[in-house]
Amino acid sequence: MISKEELERLYGARGAACFTYLNDKHKGGVNNSKGNTFENQFAVYKIATVFNEGASEQTTLFSSQVLCFIDDLVIEREDKNEVEHYQLKDVKSLSWHYNPHPLKDDFRMQHEVCSANGITATLQLVVSRRELEQSLVASIPDDVKGIAIVVHFQNATSINNLIRENSEVREALRQMCAFSNPATDKLDTLGNIILGAWAGVDQQRVSLKEILDKCMRQNPHYIKGLENRLSDKLASILSGIKGVSYEIEGGYINWRYNDTDSGSMSYRIGSAEFEAWENDIFNSEPLNSFEDLEPFLI
Repeated sequence: MISKEELERLYGARGAACFTYLNDKHKGGVNNSKGNTFENQFAVYKIATVFNEGASEQTTLFSSQVLCFIDDLVIEREDKNEVEHYQLKDVKSLSWHYNPHPLKDDFRMQHEVCSANGITATLQLVVSRRELEQSLVASIPDDVKGIAIVVHFQNATSINNLIRENSEVREALRQMCAFSNPATDKLDTLGNIILGAWAGVDQQRVSLKEILDKCMRQNPHYIKGLENRLSDKLASILSGIKGVSYEIEGGYINWRYNDTDSGSMSYRIGSAEFEAWENDIFNSEPLNSFEDLEPFLI
């Protein structure tokens, strides 16, 4: 968030007018962002991407519609003193120069504010049409070359359609998923869970951990787990049942019975649901056959 005092230090007498513009832009952005499919879909993509990078869950913060010049999505990486600002435009045409406050000035001034605060900033203009990306890249003004990055992000009418039409989103969710070759329905579930979690937070400096915690309350959620080992007691029970084999992938148990049946557990190893399930098995010993075990394979 940018203060009036910051702008006055940077721009002197012009600072007050810049702050008035910033407030007006912020109010308009908040009103226009409500239910904005393009912005929400891009947020899902970035949450998955940041997770896959192994970013710090506690110190990576997501915000939408911040009081700043590039404000649709802001990702702060406090542990690295870095920030990413994204301006998202789902429009047919756009110019760097026109409007009362040119787009190029928003990028230039955001860069100047971040530099004055000693923060390394990445500033991106994200558009939904490939031809518009090409036009904006070709016409980028000299004073924001090397500052503003223009990228194309293919949107869709729903998360499910997005996964089918946008290969970048599909790959990001595939990497985030607990299974190495997840079926499309699992990616649909994961994408919609992230979307619901993002919609369910206040979107003001919310940590990656808080978003993931909300996702993991859903069952199943298919997010990679951190646990890849069973307790000795559970492993002994499963190994002792004739015809049953299993492997652990991304924190989930994949089981097989001979060549006739197979499946995946819905509970991530280490979760509260998994521990309750494990306890139910322990309380139901002895389990001597697949028929004994089968009611627990949910």
